[in-house]
Amino acid sequence: MTARIIPFDYNGQQVRFNCDGWLHATEIAEQFGKRVNDWASLSSTASYIEALARNLNTGKSGIYSASDFIKTKRGKHGGTWLHPKLAVAFARWLSDDFAVWCDLQIDDLLRTAGPSWGDARRGAALGYRAVCDALALNCEARGKAPQRHHFINEARLINEVITGAFAGRDREQLSVAELELVTLAEMRDSVLIASGMAYAERKANLLGYVRSLQTKYLAGGRAA
Repeated sequence: MTARIIPFDYNGQQVRFNCDGWLHATEIAEQFGKRVNDWASLSSTASYIEALARNLNTGKSGIYSASDFIKTKRGKHGGTWLHPKLAVAFARWLSDDFAVWCDLQIDDLLRTAGPSWGDARRGAALGYRAVCDALALNCEARGKAPQRHHFINEARLINEVITGAFAGRDREQLSVAELELVTLAEMRDSVLIASGMAYAERKANLLGYVRSLQTKYLAGGRAA
């Protein structure tokens, strides 16, 4: 989920969404004198989540599962957050009027916020999968077995050309724009690996590519 939190006022009560329409369920449930876990443990809730995942996966490759709709976060803005397609079902359990209000707020957020965080996160995961596959094929072509540190270091290389630090990043905390940048860098890297380009040359190529993308973002355009 993206870190940007947007507070709303509902009858004098604060209700927080993120810019992708996820609802801070713990906070609002307490204001209604209820607990999220009581709703989440209902058989009807489990059935609804299964149906939601099943229908969203129609014509796709099964990219949604039950765990994609409920997220628990610790620290700042900690608590249980619900996917926008699940939030209204939860809100209806609290109050019909609140459910209608939530539906309207989420619709407005999703119409104005651009690509969803979930889609961007899955794109970055697929991009990393492509990098791993390219590394494995490259190692096999040279008669070597790919090792775990090869994949870890490649992820860190992507982070380094974007942030300047050869270290891991918590992708759950990245924004949509940051995830898109990671995905584009991963796609570029997988092509460069497949071409047999040496590490140092590949790093320089990626650094120049990412800088050009960042310039476009700063200018207000999308990296395309």
